[in-house]
Amino acid sequence: MNFHRFYCEVINRPVAELSGAEARHLAQVLRLKAGDKVELFDGRGTAAVATIKNLSGKKVTLQVEDVKVFEKPAQQIILAVSVAKGERFDWLIEKCTELGVNRIIPVLFERTVKQPKNPKIVERWSNIAIAAAKQCRRVFLPQIYKVVTLTEAIEILKKDYPQAQLLFGSLSENSKPVLQCSFTGKDMIAFVGPEGGLTDEEENLLRQNGAKEVRLADTVLRVETAAVAFASVLTMQRDAQSL
Repeated sequence: MNFHRFYCEVINRPVAELSGAEARHLAQVLRLKAGDKVELFDGRGTAAVATIKNLSGKKVTLQVEDVKVFEKPAQQIILAVSVAKGERFDWLIEKCTELGVNRIIPVLFERTVKQPKNPKIVERWSNIAIAAAKQCRRVFLPQIYKVVTLTEAIEILKKDYPQAQLLFGSLSENSKPVLQCSFTGKDMIAFVGPEGGLTDEEENLLRQNGAKEVRLADTVLRVETAAVAFASVLTMQRDAQSL
């Protein structure tokens, strides 16, 4: 039986607690009551069935009954993607969460159209990822980083994933279809530039750091379309290898 799911940062027996938006959703939107069962997940691989014990003010107390800990995928899928305007990037976060991407780094390329001005934008994106994970029943949340430059993104990712294979989307003669690439179980990092494309300097910088240029389609894709295409191919290949 599938229960309503809630994000709970700490899941420990015998009692867990929800507050803030999750507690409001449980009590005021879904109107659940004491004795109802729900599912909790912490975004780090732990999920549990719990029974609502008490709804008091802005908090909900639950009795944790059945805890499961899932193993993190051995191969990580990371997207370093150009920031897109407003709801387009929200949609990108949502769909890449559903597909199983492990980390998303928003990047300011030379031709990126707009930089987010909301100081709490990462919190907003994280909340979108939580909502998507609740809907698709994912137990691991993607890590969403702050907005950085391409140089900063390369530095961060090379440090955190030193053995990873780097890819970037391109329509050049030297690019080959992404499905012809060999996936050998390494972490995969895909760089997705803006609709205006990468500059020659950016492409050279990526090549210098070992990135391979690949083609997703023969057409110019919007940022969110390219990101979802990369996510679909890479997570499909990863999941097929784990069977």
